[in-house]
Order: sequence, then C-alpha cells, then structure tokens
Amino acid sequence: MPLPPASPPPLRPGAVIHGPGSYGVDALLDGFTAELKRRGFRVGGLVQRNHGPGDDCAERMELVDVATGRAYDITQRLGRESQSCRVDPTGVAEASQAIRDAVAANVDLLVVNKFAGLESHGDGLSDEMLTAIAEGIPLLTSVGSRYLNEWQTATGGFCDLLSPTADALWRWWGPQRMYPDLVQGVADAEVRRVVTGDKWVLVETAEGLGVAARQAPAADDAPGRWAGRSLRDLAAMAAQSWDPLEMAVGVAALNAHYNRPDVAGIPGNGLDLFASVEGRVVVVGGFPQVARRMPRAQVIDMTPQEGEHPEAACDWLLPGAEAVAVTASAFANRTLPRLLRVSAGARVAMIGPGTPLTPRLFDYGVDVLAGFVATDREAVVRTIVGGGGSRDFHPHGRMVTLHRPPHS
Repeated sequence: MPLPPASPPPLRPGAVIHGPGSYGVDALLDGFTAELKRRGFRVGGLVQRNHGPGDDCAERMELVDVATGRAYDITQRLGRESQSCRVDPTGVAEASQAIRDAVAANVDLLVVNKFAGLESHGDGLSDEMLTAIAEGIPLLTSVGSRYLNEWQTATGGFCDLLSPTADALWRWWGPQRMYPDLVQGVADAEVRRVVTGDKWVLVETAEGLGVAARQAPAADDAPGRWAGRSLRDLAAMAAQSWDPLEMAVGVAALNAHYNRPDVAGIPGNGLDLFASVEGRVVVVGGFPQVARRMPRAQVIDMTPQEGEHPEAACDWLLPGAEAVAVTASAFANRTLPRLLRVSAGARVAMIGPGTPLTPRLFDYGVDVLAGFVATDREAVVRTIVGGGGSRDFHPHGRMVTLHRPPHS
C-alpha cells in the first residue's frame, strides 16, 4: 500500500521578540517573507513599512499586503497642532482583509507584522491572527517585550519565541522545508532519460545530468515508469515520496537542474575542508579514505566498522561539534533535517556526488556544498548502467564546492 505524500511538520506560531522600537524587526520580517515569496512559497498577510516625515506627522506608517503589494495608510494624527501620531484602528481594520484573503487561500505562511497595543486588548488584527492559528496556517509575527504576557495569554503558550535574526527565522521555518524549496526552483524541462542502475540513478535533460545514490537494493523498475514526466514532476518525488527508488530519482532530477555545467564554484571534493579544525569534527556516513584525510574525526555510520560509531551516536556527538561533514545520502533519505537540528552551531558540509549545488540550502544550516557535475555524460550513463559506483564515474566529471557567503 503506498504511503501518503511526505509533508513538512506543522509550525507553531512564531513570534519575534524585540525591545523598544521595532524598525529592525519590520525590515527583518519584510525581507524574510519577500525571500520566501521569491522562492515560490505562497505568502500572505501584512508587513509594516514606516516613512517619514508625513504631511502632519513625524512619521507615516502603512501596512502592505504581501500578496498584492497594496498599501494601507494606518497613520492617525493626534490633534490639529500636534505632530504626534498613532496607529489608526480604521486603517488597520481595512487592511485586515488581506489576512482573511490569505487564510481563505490556505497560504504556506501568514505574516502579520506585529502583535502590539491594539492586539493586546483583543482589537486590531487579533481576531484574524487567532483564526489563522485555529486553521493551522503557519503564522509569523513580532511582539514587543512589553506585550509578551498578553501574547502568551492569547495563544495559550502555543508558540515559539524567536530572536530577531534571520537565522532564527530560518530555523523556525525548519529544514524539512528545504525539499519543497528546492523543487520550486526547478525549471519544468523535458527529461531525456532516466537510468536506474544497481547503485546509482541518473536523470538527464538538455541542460544537465544529475545523479543520486540508491537508498535500497535494486527492485523491479517497470519499463516506461518514468516516461512522459517532466523534470519538475520527477523532482517533486524528492520532497513527497517515501518510495526509496522514487526518492533517489527525485534527487537526481534536482541535481539535473542545479548541477549543470555552468555552475560556478571551487574545484574540490570537500573532504579536506575540516582537516585543520581544532575542535571536534564529526563525519556522518561512509566517505572513502576519511581516516587518512581527517584522522581526528569521529565517524558515525549506519553500518559502523571498527572504530566507528552507530547511528544513535548522532545525538551524543553532534551537539557541541565544531564541524560536521555529512554524505549527500542524508539529504536523499531525509535524515538531513534531524542532523542539522542536532548540529546547531557547527559548521556543516554536505559532500558527495548527490549533493544539490544550490545556495538555497545555505539558509537551512548548510555552510558548504560539494557535489558532482558531469562532463562526459555518455560515460557516466555507461558506468551507472553497468552497476558502477561513484569512484567509477568520478573521472567523467568534476567535483565543485560552494561556500556560504560570510554575510548570509
């Protein structure tokens, strides 16, 4: 019986906590939601933008509909002679329609710029926010520290409190969402061929060829199983299917898009990245010659050899590590999200021919990507058809390494 499609776990409401003044938080939420929207996620709700000075006020405030870009002026002047202003409840009420529309559309993320004075008294956008939470729609907002008790009361404590940093927002969003993220970046191209060997699979288009290791022994592969399916359709299996062969083909489809010949990066296989690290280095997965290249590393493997640790050691060795290297198989079999959570604070590298070479992965906690780009496609095809492994097709391509920019 086929299993239901995989889907990221539900998100508790996220609240970015800040002190007096929220201009930095406004820009943080605005930038985060704009980036998710650019990547293809369906984002709705309202972000606040402040402009100053206005005609009568030292500052003009507006709420902007994330989905449509429509702006609602919410500035209310206090007195004829005063230049002091406050939030206009009428303007907020008008803008609230954007939230109701987003809830009706069942968006991937609803952003409501802040839970503040009006909301703390049950007014403003509080009803719309609580409705979204009740509907199970991921909600992201900001809460001033002075209103934290009111927010906790309104949500019954069912929320995640976040630091006002981009890294904190991406950790809340969750590494499981890297899979649909990568799928949404794939062009809907025509697939030339899919090859499933005993050890590796490949997907080829006119623009590139991607490979992935099989996660299970060879099984029946009905002729024509992949016929007529587009690249994006195949790639979606990397995010949705639980069938080991489909998952591998899905990752190979991702790599056919991202690991194209024109990808820019540094030559190298990534295994020497942490050779000079002074702190604890942990390697997850069986890398060839790892003992020679990183003699001080502690190795974790599902089938450990002498001197290696079993898979259960992840929860013991990864916390507090300075550097962690994981095989691309951890991405393909979907154990990578757990490894990233346990490795928080470490510099993480994903290494192997099945690694997708895309900066989209950097925001989810990966710092270095080392993957394979085919240069002689026909030779790679012959090798995989013949049951060869990565050592056999490596001479027919090049390993490329991408590093997370220091500012990201």
